[in-house]
Amino acid sequence: MAIPPRKESAVDDFAAHLLGLLGYDVANRFIRQRKDIPLFMCGGQTHAKTDVCVVDRNLGILLLVQEDKRHLEEVDPEPQLIAEAIAAFQHNNTRLQRIGVQPIQAKTIPGITMIGSTPTFYKITITQDLVEAVETAQYPANPTTVHKLVPPVEDLARLSQDGMKSLNNRVVILKCFEAFKQFV
Repeated sequence: MAIPPRKESAVDDFAAHLLGLLGYDVANRFIRQRKDIPLFMCGGQTHAKTDVCVVDRNLGILLLVQEDKRHLEEVDPEPQLIAEAIAAFQHNNTRLQRIGVQPIQAKTIPGITMIGSTPTFYKITITQDLVEAVETAQYPANPTTVHKLVPPVEDLARLSQDGMKSLNNRVVILKCFEAFKQFV
């Protein structure tokens, strides 16, 4: 998973393949790469583009994966992941309204950032109040809760460099992926 300087890496392909191997795409679910999600923000329409996501035919977008691309540009993946979660929430509610179902007021959307083969897991709680604040360029009245889990490997200092190369790390990381399925 070595990242060539100034080049796109294979992280998205790896993440999509890994999610498939671990059964994230069961029944009506499928894994998409580079899905474009409309995002209404600051009174205008824009887009959030996922690196990888899990989509359910009936429920919409269930999981987001964002690669850490700091090797290409100085962009932190966490705000991108949170923006994608807001876009997914809007998108899923729009789908519900189209079929005559009441939109939901809050949802915790799971997400993963990847540095090479090293994941960090997130649960991002998106509320209708947050969405309205983003849509109208207002400061949200209530805080947004984001839970973050860095896989608890023996040597955290080397995790981002070693990723799944180490068998010990691989066992811990794969257990985290398995446990994370319950949130999807």
